[in-house]
Amino acid sequence: MGGSPALAIVVKRFPRLSETFVLNEFLELRRQGVPVRLFALADPHEPHVQPDAEELRPEVTYLQGGPPWRRAWAAAAAVSHHPDGVGRALAFGLRRRSRATWRHLFEALVLVDHLDREGVGHLHAHFAHSPSAVADLAHRVSGVSYSFTAHAKDLYTTPSAYVAARGLKARFVVTCTEANGTYLHEAVGLERDKVFVCRHGVDLDRFIGVPRRPLPGRILSVGRLVPKKGFDNLIRACAVLAERGTRFECVIVGDGPERERLQALAQELGVGASVHLEHGRPQPALLAEYGRAEVFALCPTVMTNGDRDGLPNVLLEAMAAGVPVVATKVSAVPELVVDGVTGRLVPPEDPRRFADALQQLLDDPVAGQLLATAGRAYVTANFDLAQCVRPLAARFQDCLTHAGELVGG
Repeated sequence: MGGSPALAIVVKRFPRLSETFVLNEFLELRRQGVPVRLFALADPHEPHVQPDAEELRPEVTYLQGGPPWRRAWAAAAAVSHHPDGVGRALAFGLRRRSRATWRHLFEALVLVDHLDREGVGHLHAHFAHSPSAVADLAHRVSGVSYSFTAHAKDLYTTPSAYVAARGLKARFVVTCTEANGTYLHEAVGLERDKVFVCRHGVDLDRFIGVPRRPLPGRILSVGRLVPKKGFDNLIRACAVLAERGTRFECVIVGDGPERERLQALAQELGVGASVHLEHGRPQPALLAEYGRAEVFALCPTVMTNGDRDGLPNVLLEAMAAGVPVVATKVSAVPELVVDGVTGRLVPPEDPRRFADALQQLLDDPVAGQLLATAGRAYVTANFDLAQCVRPLAARFQDCLTHAGELVGG
């Protein structure tokens, strides 16, 4: 084994275009000297991949990938080395009585074999659902300490009792917004000193250098085409602009199951020629879009099952690039967008008021520039990637330094 203990990070799927924030954090941890290994439950085989993620792919260990005999061999090795821990995990599985738990236990056994062989001193899972379930089971089997990050859908749609149980055994629980931190304390029941708020940062050098050549009337939005993003409300706001005779072009960049419905809605509302749905693309290819946008728009909403965004990184990117933003008052968005100061903030599910805010910035570029300048300054001061990751890196280094003491904790 030898050498200093490493940090293992486990995610559900890698690489994912919509989870660039996980990629950025991983790379920044390495830049700050944390020895880190990356594990994923599966490869999503998405058509577009961030270049940095493509470079990482050869070193990713997929817990659901490779020949079945190899995974079975790894699981058997974990059982052999940790018979008492396997007994604890089996007892937990019998209490839980779910097919997902048995699947996660097998994944955890494969993971534990790698942790044993590669000298991992601490395990961190991104997302409070499947990855943290696997990390919890790996802890039960091997005793390795673990932590996890709760983001958005994973936090608000996973049963609170599950999140609480995993949080109780975790060394600490990370989340990216104050709103999530409050939820973890008040709704989930975790002690405040167990919850660590670590914001997603942005690579300021990449976005602040974007040349700004905004096209008049150009509205940009970026995100997965799923209901919680509220793109239907953005299209309805565009229809209000069209009714008023406002000249505009709205470009929505992203992929997802809502594409056909959104295209049909744009046609139905008579704005099919002005609203363009373009496929998702890696971040470097988006830079020119930020440069051409006169306004950046995002309409997230809260679904009936509780699913919602946290603080979408595309808002940070747009503001860092100097684009004035209009967004809805959902979840942690007000932690970034202060109405009339760093952008425009309107209630969700109100296309007419959203159209009013867009109209203001399209009609008054000077007002838009003032908001953009303040927004960029706020992101620069509070969301620099290295600055945001530094406290997290320190926590991980502390876990690795005391890895021998933490095993079994």
